[in-house]
Amino acid sequence: MKYYFYSRTSTVLQNSARQIESFKSHEGFESSRLYLERIQGNIPFMERPEAIKMFDEITSQSEPCTVVVDSIDRLGRGLLDCLNTVNTLKKNKTNLKSLKEGFSTFLENGEENPMANLVISVMGSIAEMERNRIKTRSMEGIKIAQALGKFSGRKIGAIQSDEKLLERHQAIQKKLQKGLTIREITDITGASSATIIKVKKVMLNRKMI
Repeated sequence: MKYYFYSRTSTVLQNSARQIESFKSHEGFESSRLYLERIQGNIPFMERPEAIKMFDEITSQSEPCTVVVDSIDRLGRGLLDCLNTVNTLKKNKTNLKSLKEGFSTFLENGEENPMANLVISVMGSIAEMERNRIKTRSMEGIKIAQALGKFSGRKIGAIQSDEKLLERHQAIQKKLQKGLTIREITDITGASSATIIKVKKVMLNRKMI
């Protein structure tokens, strides 16, 4: 079992020493597998430089790996992003251990941890409520804009050029180039599978992947 340690602080003025000291006392600690991120928490996990490096390293390993974090909120900009990150790690058979919350997503025998699944399930329920709230507010905003004549949406039959498609979905391009699956990219970016498939098709035609 290889252990990877991820620490995030929002600015260079914040001290990550406490997190690092906790990591040093943990089984399997090696400084070469410590990833220190100094970045605002509103940046999604899979768009952070050190997080991407760690993810690429972990997914290239043939043996089981565990990512250790001080607390689960180090993983994302909010509940939705944290949940997506946890699920992405699980899908890649990577264990997540949160010291503050006191759980690991997988047990020592390799089976999923029922207690962790319960916590994630509760997170998922809250996240679903948040998604519905955001969707409702977005629809209300569109209706108001339509009433004011400021929003008409895409015209029926309009065709989006390949250039525009790639320009609008740069985050999807980066994830495809890193080999993430359509489902994983959907979880991370929130984009529909149909949109990701369109982007992938254009990139394949242009030999970008």
